[in-house]
Amino acid sequence: MRPEMSGQSGTRVAVAGFGRLASDVTRGLAALDGIEIVGIARRQGADQTIRVGEALVACYRDVGTMMRETRPDVLLEATLPEFAMEHALGALASGVRPVVATSGVSDRDLEELGRACADHALGGVVAPNLSVGAVVLMHLAAIAGRFFEHADIIEYHRDRKADAPSGTAVHTARLMQRARQGTFTRVPTRTVTVPDVRGGEANGIGIHSIRLPGLVAHQEVIFGGTGQTLTLRHDAMSNDSYVPGAALAIRHAMETTGLTVGLGTLLGLER
Repeated sequence: MRPEMSGQSGTRVAVAGFGRLASDVTRGLAALDGIEIVGIARRQGADQTIRVGEALVACYRDVGTMMRETRPDVLLEATLPEFAMEHALGALASGVRPVVATSGVSDRDLEELGRACADHALGGVVAPNLSVGAVVLMHLAAIAGRFFEHADIIEYHRDRKADAPSGTAVHTARLMQRARQGTFTRVPTRTVTVPDVRGGEANGIGIHSIRLPGLVAHQEVIFGGTGQTLTLRHDAMSNDSYVPGAALAIRHAMETTGLTVGLGTLLGLER
C-alpha cells in the first residue's frame, strides 16, 4: 500500500528521474507552500519510499504507473532526452501537465509537444535551464548578439553530465542567432594540430563543453569586436538555484494552456 503524502496539500507534482539535480530540486519544491510531491519514478526503487522533507513519497520504476496511481497535476520530467518526449506525451494523454527540465529536446520534438498541449488543452513547459540567473544571462547574450559579429560559448558541467553541449548552451546560441537575424562570423584557423580544439559551431558561434569533477553548472558567452571583448558569465553554486524556476514553471503550466519554451518567457524576457 502506498503511503499518503503528509503536510500541506496543493499542486500535486510527480517527478520522473531522481538524479543529483532532480533530487535536490524535488526536496526544495517539497518545502514550498502549495506544492505536494506525490510520486517519484526512478530506475531503482519500486515499492520503496523516499523521505522528502517531512513526508515519505512512493517510488516507481514506471512513469505511467506512477501517474495512474498518484494522479498528479504536473509531471516534472528530469530524466534523459531519449525518454523525455515519451514521458511528456504520456503525461498529456493522462491529463497531466508536463514540465520538462531535461536538456537536449529537439526543435521537432518541441513542435510535436506543442501540438499535443493544444490538442489536450493543457499547459506545458520545456525549460533547458531552470536557473533564473542563467536565463537572465541568455537574455543579455541575445541583446549583445545584435552588436557583435563574433561570439563563443563556454559551458562547464560536472564530469557525469550525459550530454554535450548543454541544452542551455544550445538555447543561448538559438536566442543569439534569432536576435541577430543572421549567422555570426567564425574566422577559420589555418593549422589545427589537435582535432576539434576549437570546439563545435552553431550558426557561426563556437561552443565548448568542459566536463570536470567539482563543477555544477556554469556558462560564459564571450563576444569579440574591434579592439574590445564583452564577457557574460553565470555560475550555479548548487542545485538549489533551480528551485524557484521549477516552482515558477509548475505554476505556469497549471495556469495556462499550450506549450511554453524557456523560463525566459515566464520572466517576461522572451516572446
